[in-house]
Amino acid sequence: MGILFDTLEKRQKQNSFEYSAEMSFYLDNRGILGEIPTYAHFMKADQSFDIIRANIIIRAVLNKLTIEKLCVERFKRTKVGQVPSISLVDYMKEVCSQLPFMESEKGKIYVPIFSHTLNEIYSYDYEKMFILPYKALLKDFEGLTVDPFDYYGSKIFDSYFTRLVYVKEKGGVKAFYDYDAEAIYMINEQGRLDAKIALFDRYLKNPAHTHMLDRITPVIDAYLDDDLTALENALVDNKLISSRLILWIRSKREQEYKKNFGE
Repeated sequence: MGILFDTLEKRQKQNSFEYSAEMSFYLDNRGILGEIPTYAHFMKADQSFDIIRANIIIRAVLNKLTIEKLCVERFKRTKVGQVPSISLVDYMKEVCSQLPFMESEKGKIYVPIFSHTLNEIYSYDYEKMFILPYKALLKDFEGLTVDPFDYYGSKIFDSYFTRLVYVKEKGGVKAFYDYDAEAIYMINEQGRLDAKIALFDRYLKNPAHTHMLDRITPVIDAYLDDDLTALENALVDNKLISSRLILWIRSKREQEYKKNFGE
């Protein structure tokens, strides 16, 4: 399927991703990544999926800083005798209600650059933030970070850390739709991109952008069934790709086959 996906991306018409909220958020906050060598390479992200991954890390770091700041301020008020009206857990639950998170079997994950165990500190076990060895997390934390995509897998994309829309899954591969990039992402259990199916090529006249989830589902089904012909047909039948481009791709594929294997 390589030639298909490569060509779709190269011939895709301009979309709104460059001007999207995700891109703006990335440009405004990517400097944070440069402060953490483990994630610094994401400062050079230029593909939509990599920018989405970078933003997950940025949002995780911002969550960490926000939660720490709130806890420290609360601790200082308590220390000088300002008795809180509600418990620390209830207070943090209220003030963190607007922060992005992902659901897990053990509760909400606010800082997915940390393990499940360390996330307990940032979701309910806040007192540990002020005792050793956990107190070190406030400043020197890079050595305790994880690769959030390896550690949490594709589930991290089906969370409030992204704006992707989950469609369906099969055999450990999850399909998501990105309305800004006008693309389908097939993401494996390791949180890595198996394929990006870019839609709406430059030859498609008067493209319609309505009922997208219904229209992309046959494409996703064909991909998950490893049926290239059905996938290409679904793209054309649902007016996601022009028949002209699919015919060109098939011709190119045939030429390469003859070149490699003869008549």
